[in-house]
Amino acid sequence: MVRPDYLILGRITKVHGVRGGVKAVLYADGWAPFRGLGRYWLGPPGGPYRPTGIQVEAERGRSLALKLAGVDSPAGASAFVGHEIAIPRAEAPPPPGGAFYHYDILGLDVLSGERRLGVVREILETPAHDVYVIDAPAGEWLLPATRAHIRRIDLAAGRIELDPAADAAGLAGAEAEGEADSESV
Repeated sequence: MVRPDYLILGRITKVHGVRGGVKAVLYADGWAPFRGLGRYWLGPPGGPYRPTGIQVEAERGRSLALKLAGVDSPAGASAFVGHEIAIPRAEAPPPPGGAFYHYDILGLDVLSGERRLGVVREILETPAHDVYVIDAPAGEWLLPATRAHIRRIDLAAGRIELDPAADAAGLAGAEAEGEADSESV
């Protein structure tokens, strides 16, 4: 899987105020890790992105009130509604210990021992923890992103290793059970 060149921080959702401000929804848990970066990039979903100055006027959870450089009217701000806020991936601060950016997880192989169970296609965010949607030859299955299920995530090797004590056959459904049955025959 090709890794994106940009880390998408959020999306502009609407015009805010009479001086050309905008509201944005943040994809990360907070703005703090990205505050003080030299530049930000704006563009339609998927790009192309262009560098711009951003000043955060207010932050409330995952909602931001922003002032974009060179934008001084609601009409000018409306042109940016729907645009993504991004930074070059090379400039992304490292995530906190034990955490990973979603784009690093997408496309990883999922293994139980040496048996390949599928590939991470999507990540669902739930209040308790993320859930990885795994594409497998027999169909998709869900993997809770918890220490009880995942032994190790090895980005360099491109793999997620399941905990040997986890019920990989139960998680992967019939496909994994069928493989387990056929191996023991």
